[in-house]
Amino acid sequence: MEFKATLDIRAKIITVAITALFIFLIAQPMLAISNNGIRSRVYIPVLLCAIYFGAFAFSPRKYSIADGWLTIHRIIGKRKIPLSAIVSIEVLGGGLPISLRTFGVHGLFGYFGTFYNVSKGSMNWYITRCDHAILIRTSSGRKIVVSPDDKEAFLQALKR
Repeated sequence: MEFKATLDIRAKIITVAITALFIFLIAQPMLAISNNGIRSRVYIPVLLCAIYFGAFAFSPRKYSIADGWLTIHRIIGKRKIPLSAIVSIEVLGGGLPISLRTFGVHGLFGYFGTFYNVSKGSMNWYITRCDHAILIRTSSGRKIVVSPDDKEAFLQALKR
């Protein structure tokens, strides 16, 4: 069974704003007349493109539950969690707890990476909507947060 992962309004606004900013920052050096040669005009745009397309490639696109696995689909690489390893599922009602991003993306094409919270500890987020967050704890102690659009159907599929 597949579950969509669409962006919430905050992620859409952040994505559009960063896209506009990056277009400006990439175009600016290209249009500027510089005595420094081509190097100064190429480094920043290349770095910004790498950041932008890296965030796009690793952002969660959808989730699926099939053949005993929960799969988090991304452009580059899938994360697979065996359903047998899931020990608890917690719906994070009222949105996500305030968390510190230790290594990840917060808004550009979603919210994903490693985050830390005082009460929950270290968590791996693969979400696109803060208001649909579900915390999954595994037998190995990992904490994974996902956010399918249809969270009720997702929860039913996990419990089967």
